[in-house]
Amino acid sequence: MDARYATPQKLFSGELQFIVPLFQRPYSWQLKQWKALWQDLLLLPEMEAGRNHFIGSVVMHPTNTVPTGVSKYAVIDGQQRLTTLFILLVALRDTAQAIDHQQLAERITDTYLTNKYAPAHERYKLLPTQADRPAFRQIADQAPGTAPVNSLVTDAFTYFRQQLQSWVRQQPTRAEEMFRLVLERLSLVSITLNDDDDPYLVFESLNAKGMQLTAADLIRNYLFMKIQPDQQDELNEQYWMPMQAALGDSLTVFIWHYLMRHGGNVPKSDVYQSFRKAVAGRAVPEVLAELARYAPTYARMLQPALETQYAAIGQALERLHRTRLTVAYPLIMRFYDQVRHGQMPQQTLLAVLDVLENYAMRGFMARRGTGGANKSMQTLASRTNGLDHAPETLLADIQSYLATQNYPADSDVLKALVEQPLYHHAGERRTRTKLLLDTLESKLSKKETVQLSKLSIEHIMPQTITPAWLVALGEQADRDHQQLLHTLGNLTLTGYNSELSNLPFAGKQVHFAASHVGLNAELATAFGWNGAAIRERSRRLAQLLVERWPSFAPNTADASLSGEGGRNASIRPTAVVLQGHRRAVSTWIEVVTATIELAATGRPQLWAQLQAAKPNYFSSQPQQLRSPATIAPAQFYEGHNNAKAHRLNCQFIVQQAGIAPAEWAVETAV
Repeated sequence: MDARYATPQKLFSGELQFIVPLFQRPYSWQLKQWKALWQDLLLLPEMEAGRNHFIGSVVMHPTNTVPTGVSKYAVIDGQQRLTTLFILLVALRDTAQAIDHQQLAERITDTYLTNKYAPAHERYKLLPTQADRPAFRQIADQAPGTAPVNSLVTDAFTYFRQQLQSWVRQQPTRAEEMFRLVLERLSLVSITLNDDDDPYLVFESLNAKGMQLTAADLIRNYLFMKIQPDQQDELNEQYWMPMQAALGDSLTVFIWHYLMRHGGNVPKSDVYQSFRKAVAGRAVPEVLAELARYAPTYARMLQPALETQYAAIGQALERLHRTRLTVAYPLIMRFYDQVRHGQMPQQTLLAVLDVLENYAMRGFMARRGTGGANKSMQTLASRTNGLDHAPETLLADIQSYLATQNYPADSDVLKALVEQPLYHHAGERRTRTKLLLDTLESKLSKKETVQLSKLSIEHIMPQTITPAWLVALGEQADRDHQQLLHTLGNLTLTGYNSELSNLPFAGKQVHFAASHVGLNAELATAFGWNGAAIRERSRRLAQLLVERWPSFAPNTADASLSGEGGRNASIRPTAVVLQGHRRAVSTWIEVVTATIELAATGRPQLWAQLQAAKPNYFSSQPQQLRSPATIAPAQFYEGHNNAKAHRLNCQFIVQQAGIAPAEWAVETAV
């Protein structure tokens, strides 16, 4: 870099333009800074001749794309003092005009404020950041008859205009004196970066102690520093501003999830550095276009009401929000984006969302921890790459994988719903409990006669026990109140929570009888409410919930779902038939092996096709698979699957080989 001691006179002379990049903050100096600069100017005449007042540094980076014309510099640091100096010169020019000192006014305009013979876009020697340009152009152009732009730029101009008017006092010589003080007696260090310097790294270093920037701010700055200023406005308007408007404070989280849409883990604290690595070598317009493609999709994920084209997807996303399975957002964004661009059927995404809701809600009902869900979703996003256009295989893969990720059996769900507390007064458990009760209500109500959003959770046996309830509950009142208060059987929905409160059960039944809520119908006719009634209702409702969110884990009693080594399997494969060729087998792994061997005959590229399409199932590296089964030397298959997944993979092999589906079959025996 080249560092030089300079005055504004030297710095502003010549055909040049200082461009404040988009990534810089708007002009922010206020009265305190303006007053300090003005006081320093007034002290200069008292200082000895030749002694200047140092006001700081300006760091610039040449940005010219052509060797001729106006020299352009991006202002990396010092834009506040640089902008203030130009505002002060505009105010001095207007002051000179007001006292009819046209020669001085023209000299300021033609030599220090503008490039007199340059085209319109290069006319001003200062091009502030986009937010400040309207105000600066208004004061620089002396736009008559227009209302002042509400801006600190305008306020600074007004302040200096008033100070100059009072100081000059209609004396042209004093205007010339101030002209010399500003241009010749102020000084600064001008630092110009060369091609070997990274301007953004300099920016990061200089601003490390300033206002905390979000990862999205840093990413915007990084991208726009890599392109020429004459491209910045267009790309900002076309790509970045619509994203900013759509996502607001969620922009950083969007980019975080964007980086993980194909799998892998990106720590939230490392979004900026991970982004830089991910886009290294790519053209900035290409990167911005891709981000802008995904941004509207993510906005609809955060606000499903924005989805007007696919109403069913909007409803499914709203439900998934309530499960709090946010770790699945990167995967969902990838699939949802494909639906919005006609690359995936809507029904495929709806099926995926249903599976994810099932996984989240069964885990919640069985009180399974969510600590491993983040890693599970990252793995799922990775292993489904290449399956986006094979709906049946995609769904089978998601189900077979999630079934191994702490997924509860029906017995675990039923037991927990009867014995364990479900409700909590705050946080995610309350939100999920409300979703669970809303789901039951939708299942029980024959007609939509209530708005679920207006209903709240009601404890039938109240949270604060009363003497009347102690009598109703009987000898085990304290135990049952402690153990059963927050369980499923003691919860319902009502729009009259405050009215019901601690009423005796008979009093609550009056409200239940008048209610249109399906969950309350049986309560209105119940003979009483005690521990036994609560447990019985928990068992009945739990069964309905298991029916609503049925297990997709392998059923070892059904060969169509059983995995390798499944106990009590009553059906097993005995042979594979492909294009008239029959091969005896005894396991589902052998079914896959035989299918590959028969399909590869005369098709030497088949294995490479399978690897490229489904690397999580077919690989030459056994360490990349969870349970590798050897097909042939350097050919391995993921054996950790159920029979349904093996069958679907065989059908995929046949498809890749270009063989008609009807020419492949599996013979089985009981």
